[in-house]
Formats: sequence, structure tokens, C-alpha cells
Amino acid sequence: YVRLLPDAEIRIKFSDTNWATLTCGRSKTRIAGMARDTYPEMPPMPEPVAELPAGLISAMIARTVFAIAAEESRFTLNGALLVLRPENLTMVSTDGHRLALVEYANPSPVEREHRALIPRKAMMELARLAADAGEEAQIQFAMDDNHLFFRIGPRLLASRKLTGNFPDYERVLPRSHAHTVTLPREDFRSAIERVSQFSDERSRAVKIRFGDGEAVIHSSLSESGESEESLPVDYSGPTTEIGFNATYLLEFLRATQEQMVQFHFKDAQSAGELTPSDGESGYRYRYVVMPMRI
Repeated sequence: YVRLLPDAEIRIKFSDTNWATLTCGRSKTRIAGMARDTYPEMPPMPEPVAELPAGLISAMIARTVFAIAAEESRFTLNGALLVLRPENLTMVSTDGHRLALVEYANPSPVEREHRALIPRKAMMELARLAADAGEEAQIQFAMDDNHLFFRIGPRLLASRKLTGNFPDYERVLPRSHAHTVTLPREDFRSAIERVSQFSDERSRAVKIRFGDGEAVIHSSLSESGESEESLPVDYSGPTTEIGFNATYLLEFLRATQEQMVQFHFKDAQSAGELTPSDGESGYRYRYVVMPMRI
């Protein structure tokens, strides 16, 4: 409501019955409140376990938040797993159909490993606070048995931990791939966006066929038509056609900024994996996507 008010002075008056009256120009509004003593207290922040750059946290959230499960029933998948180790910092998310993992060197070494499940809403708010503070700002991170704490300058974000066991993501990550194709990220993204206009609205299914010297993206819908685009690639392996959810592929291609990406695959029944092609990017980013039967 306040954001919709004109750019003028706002006067707020509180009554003994917990009502607030807001006056701004010619606008006057009464809003019901609650007793001060019934408002939940902010838990005290324990000693920080790490201090991390805001730009680093923002980058990790942007590369993983889209793979978090949307279904409220999958409680342990409604957030991302943050793992702080002495040598690196890892964030992982999955919805059961795909998995995003990003890993950076830890700029704030810790003595032992710390793990925390961060709810999606807390991640979005943390990303907003980090953006407001600037990339060079430092975020103090702490946790107790039930809460997570992020302090950025004078602002403190407290969130409840997600409970339960996050899946053993190391077992999901493919150990090797039979084939790897390098593609221009922007060309690949644009082709999928155009072709997917003719995919089913619910499944968003597209087929990618890797053949001699080309990758062909195809989709068809009986009611509206079909579309196909090809990209030249350095590939001479067996012809392999795999179905994927176009939205899943596009979310990775929009999250990474490298000019070239690599598509790793084995066959039509096995999970595919997307990674940035630039090995000098300073971080590790893996995105595993399960195939679709089309």
C-alpha cells in the first residue's frame, strides 16, 4: 500500500486499540494491527561461522534457485543446501527432475564443515538484500539449531531452517559422459526459445538430435504446427535424440554468463548435463537434467 502512495510526507498515528492511521496528502487509511507483546521476538544471532561477499552469495543463488521444487509437499526440496567446507563453498538445489550445483573457493575458510537447508523465500530475500548492499559488501552467516542468520551491515535476516535430509546429490552427479558437444550459449538459448513456442504448454518438451556435425532442436504441436532449428557443432558420434523440458534448459542458459556451454550426454535414456565451457571461470557449475519420453 505504502509503495502506491504519492511522493509526499506520510504521517502515522497509533491508537491504544492497535490501529494505525496513515495520512499522506489527501489519502487517509486505517490499518488493523496487533498487540506489541504478541509479535514474535527475533532470536539472538550466535557467533558467525563465516563472512562471505554479497556478490558471491548473489551469484550462487541465481545459479541454483530456479531448480528448487515448487511443490510444498516436498519439504526438504523447498530450498537449497548450503555447504561450507574449509576449502570451498557449495550450493545445491533439486526438484527431482534436475539438479543445479555451484561451487566456489571459500573466501572465509572454516575449521569444519557446516550444512544448512535455506528456504527458497529466504534465498530470494537474501539476494535482494545483497543486491541493495552491493557486491563488495560482506554477509555474516550464523546458525543455531533452528534458525539461519545473515547480517549485512545494519540489516539482519533470520530464517527458520528446513528440516529433513537433503538427497545425496553426489550420487546423482554423473561420473562420466560418453559424448560432449560445445555450443554457443546465446545461439543455443535463442533456438530453444523459438522452437519451444510449438511445444506442449504443460510438458514444454523439445527434442535435441545430435548428428554428424550438427545439433537439431525440434518441437511439434498438432494444433499449431512444428519448428526445427540446427546449430553447427563439432560432433561425429552416433546419432542420438533426447527429449528435454525446454524451460529447464533455458533456465540454465539464462543463469550462466559464459559465451560457450558444453552439453554432456550418454544416450536417450540417461541424464544430460550442462556446464560452462570456460574452465577458467573461477567456479564449478553443473546442471543435470533428466530426459523426457516424447
